[in-house]
Amino acid sequence: MIFGPTAAGKSALAHAVAMALGAEIVVADPFQRYRGLEIAADAPRAAERAEVSYHLVADLGLKDDSSAGTYAPRAHAEIDRIADAGGTPLLTGGTGLYIRAALTEMQMRPAPPDDLRRWAEDLVERDLRAAAAELEARDPAAAAAIDTSNPRRVVRALERVVMGDDPDGGGDIWSERLRRPAFVVGITRPRDVVHQLIAQRVRRELDDGLVSELQAALQHPDLARAPTQVIGMREVAAITAGEMPAEGLEEALNVRTRRLARMQETWMRRMAPDVLIDLGDRPADGFAHEVVAHWRRARGGVG
Repeated sequence: MIFGPTAAGKSALAHAVAMALGAEIVVADPFQRYRGLEIAADAPRAAERAEVSYHLVADLGLKDDSSAGTYAPRAHAEIDRIADAGGTPLLTGGTGLYIRAALTEMQMRPAPPDDLRRWAEDLVERDLRAAAAELEARDPAAAAAIDTSNPRRVVRALERVVMGDDPDGGGDIWSERLRRPAFVVGITRPRDVVHQLIAQRVRRELDDGLVSELQAALQHPDLARAPTQVIGMREVAAITAGEMPAEGLEEALNVRTRRLARMQETWMRRMAPDVLIDLGDRPADGFAHEVVAHWRRARGGVG
């Protein structure tokens, strides 16, 4: 498994490692599952998918909701199928809960009642700041533990607080027993390098047609809630509604993506990877041989 902050190069490194090992990649990312969000989710391109088998990519339409609970059995099935056939499954992605779901048999919390979900979603949709204030009034610790600028996280936290659950999931998400032995590689870069790479990705996505892609998604007649949480969706919606100047989009995307990268760095520290590799400012795929060597040593030189 390869994990690291967004834009640091984990996808490129995973692809190079898969090429070297003949591995198949299982993606742990809620947004890469959606057809129609390829640019926003930085999904693997056709050329990459022609070289390496990718799983749980583009398997959902925009009308479909996605959650860690529905993702887990699919990920388990793909990992088991690859491993049981003598292959090498390589898990990679930037979403901590999805990685946990793929690696463990974690117990998913029950879904909230429909009326509670509608209340939380309506409150957030009407006024995100007021919803965050409601969360803080009900449970200050829960409000402090999440990104209150993220509508989905505020909705989920409100649901859990009202239900009497721990909104943060009850502690370290990496404490669950692994379903199968796993070798975990973490990648890191200096913060300024990550920020430069994020800026480059945002600029590339805009040049590739990100705004048009998200405008088309927003016009989908049955758009589910999950895909609306991808970075850029709410900003493009705000521009379309005249609530945000178009010239502010690039910086807004940079800010949100940098915030995500910091969260991923926190998740990685909690994960305690078997190997942590500092990529510095070098291309990520150039470290594939190092990852393969670590993996083979961990297997006792087999493979």
